[in-house]
Amino acid sequence: MKPLLKTALLLLVSVLTLAGCNDNATPKAGNQYTVLATPIKDAPPVLEVFSLACSHCRKMETIVPEIKKLIGSNIEQVHVTFNQSAQAAAMFYYTAAIQSDDHPTFKVMEALFSFIQDTPKTLTPEQREAKLNAIYHDNGMLSPEQLSETQQKQVITLMERSQTIVSEAKLDAVPAFIVQGKYLVNIGSANNVQDFAHIIKYLMAKKS
Repeated sequence: MKPLLKTALLLLVSVLTLAGCNDNATPKAGNQYTVLATPIKDAPPVLEVFSLACSHCRKMETIVPEIKKLIGSNIEQVHVTFNQSAQAAAMFYYTAAIQSDDHPTFKVMEALFSFIQDTPKTLTPEQREAKLNAIYHDNGMLSPEQLSETQQKQVITLMERSQTIVSEAKLDAVPAFIVQGKYLVNIGSANNVQDFAHIIKYLMAKKS
């Protein structure tokens, strides 16, 4: 093979290989994400829908700080209100959220996750209530029953918003990440945190 022809073929192979990599690296609807049938109004750039009763959500909470760094953006959170127990957990979360600029610390979040997931069922209702109240008091917050009427209304408003978001997005599982109020990320399509962040960044920049 003539040197010039060999060089041209190698260059062509390289170009095709790079094109293939770039194409594969571009998230695709139906694979890495789903387009919501009904866009969520006034949604933040990135929104996580979660539940304190969800063990996967608890694990996700440990890597959310890394995802924020990689995408260069904050991630807002809303708690599901699927049923009565989820509504109670949502109230616990929003009680903390309204007292911490909508962003409870990891310490508070882990304490709430632990309360919901790890509290022995043998405890009496009074013991459970005391355990829950201690989480707020130990972090300089008011417990749910100590909230003012205005704060209670804030919590209710946030819970109603959660219900609207879950209903519009037709979510039946968490954790779920919604970008631009239009795109639902397929978490299972990512191999690692970097892949996951790449999908979110792509969707954040997507124009249509």
